[in-house]
Amino acid sequence: MAKAFAATVQASLHGLQTLEPVLRREQTALTGRDPELLTTAVHEKLAELKALEPSVKARDRLLTAAGLSPGIDGGSRFVTEIGDDTLQAAWTQLVELAARVAALNDQNAQLANQGQRATRAALGILTGRKASDDTYGALRRRKGGHASHSLGWV
Repeated sequence: MAKAFAATVQASLHGLQTLEPVLRREQTALTGRDPELLTTAVHEKLAELKALEPSVKARDRLLTAAGLSPGIDGGSRFVTEIGDDTLQAAWTQLVELAARVAALNDQNAQLANQGQRATRAALGILTGRKASDDTYGALRRRKGGHASHSLGWV
């Protein structure tokens, strides 16, 4: 089981090492003026996340089979119980890299939200509408996601 766990750790390390520069490109695109660059970065990010998913699920299954909780806590406990220095080093590297990637992704989300708010404010100024009176706002506020108007009436 330790070898299988180590393989999932290595696969996740590789996936996160590939994802980190993609997130940096996404951040550059979010602060730049090229929408195509952002579209490309988001597609790359989604592809990398999809590629990363099997190793995470496999590791969680191994931890569950070992009677441990899935995730970082269970993984840390498993690595401690195994007592393999090489596995411990790889696990530590994975946890640190995962934290960096998560922080970078959170920064990107904040940039995207700031951009969305700025766009809404600018559109509000240009159209004379309140920021809360956006095109899709009514869909979020109504049960069932049905707007009170039809596009055919616009």
